[in-house]
Amino acid sequence: MRIAVFDVTEPIVRRLTATLFAGQSIASLGMTAAITVGSIAAAELFGTTALGGVPTTMYVLGTALGAYPAGRFMNLRGRRAGLALGFLVGVLGASFGAFALMGLIPLLLFAGHLIMGLSRGALDQGRYAAGDLVTQEHRARAISWVVLGGVVGGIGGPLFIAPAGRFAAQLGLNPLAGPYLAGAILFLFGSAMMFALLRPDPRDVARQLARVDVTLPVDSTRPRTFWEAFRSYNVQTAVAAMMLGQVVMTSVMVMTPLQITEHLHHTLEDVSLVIAAHVTGMYATSLITGRVADRVGHARTILIGAFLLILACVLVPFANDTWRLAAAMFVLGAGWNFCFVAGSSLLTDSLRPNERARIQGTNDLLVGLVAAAGSLMSGFVFATIGYIGIAFAGIMLAVSLFVITLWIVQRENALPRTE
Repeated sequence: MRIAVFDVTEPIVRRLTATLFAGQSIASLGMTAAITVGSIAAAELFGTTALGGVPTTMYVLGTALGAYPAGRFMNLRGRRAGLALGFLVGVLGASFGAFALMGLIPLLLFAGHLIMGLSRGALDQGRYAAGDLVTQEHRARAISWVVLGGVVGGIGGPLFIAPAGRFAAQLGLNPLAGPYLAGAILFLFGSAMMFALLRPDPRDVARQLARVDVTLPVDSTRPRTFWEAFRSYNVQTAVAAMMLGQVVMTSVMVMTPLQITEHLHHTLEDVSLVIAAHVTGMYATSLITGRVADRVGHARTILIGAFLLILACVLVPFANDTWRLAAAMFVLGAGWNFCFVAGSSLLTDSLRPNERARIQGTNDLLVGLVAAAGSLMSGFVFATIGYIGIAFAGIMLAVSLFVITLWIVQRENALPRTE
């Protein structure tokens, strides 16, 4: 294997982090705009709200299925090639969604969401790429800065729905096709940016840091399998945080647009506001979560996230106006962020450079499969019990995360930070 040798300087790290931030921003903008209207598009095309959860289920399932091969590919070919290819896959998926709403085969909507999920599974590895660029004491903050890029989608994605829809209508198309067409254009630009600007590759930076820093594990050690690494309490804590945080957030979020339009009888503009508040909570809180995790430890940060998830699930079924629901959904997004950033940082800290991408991809696969199951069930729960049933399930899962984290911490008799 050819080994790249270069000086890991601060300007290089800043430039690569800025590129990853921009990539996350583009991905979030395109994905959020399309996913927000997915449940509404499904109800329109198939004539039933029971299938409203299927587009997001396919998206989350695709995210899970795309994560592991993306991780293996990046381990072999580098983060730059993997992220550029991930954006190109997103172009295909968004185009399929647009074709379905242009009057072609309705099932293309589900296929498009599945393919966009495959794209997201690759693009989500960008946060781990940021962790590759720095040493352990700065890792949570580096990851949080890239996750912060999602705030662009949190604010711009939902707010972009209405003008994109009006533009599509002016072209004689279904207004719901607008967000998908816009997403395809954004993903094409993101691929070109990753290919041109993400140099040197973050994978090579991580290996260079391991060679010059004797405190880091080196690549000469045999890489572990996922299940070998999972014996570590740190890895168990990280996986539990990302898995349960994701399923709670996804299950509540996916049916919120239908709750707004079908039960509260509000408009698409109200959907845009609520989802914008939610996605802003998911990503804007990255301004503080990285510092909190680096300062107080990963486990305490995860416990804060679990508490916020519980609080949000208590609030959402009783929020009968747009502003209260927006506030509750912001809290839900913030809880997810605390779990996501702390879990991602803790997992990276616990892995060696030569095994990170593959094991991180396996983790994201498992997280995505569980979240997909939760998303699928949310549609049926919503159709039979209602929004309050989804909220109650979210409370139970968030309480489980809180208890599991406390249990793991007590077993090792210390808050986990490193192995």
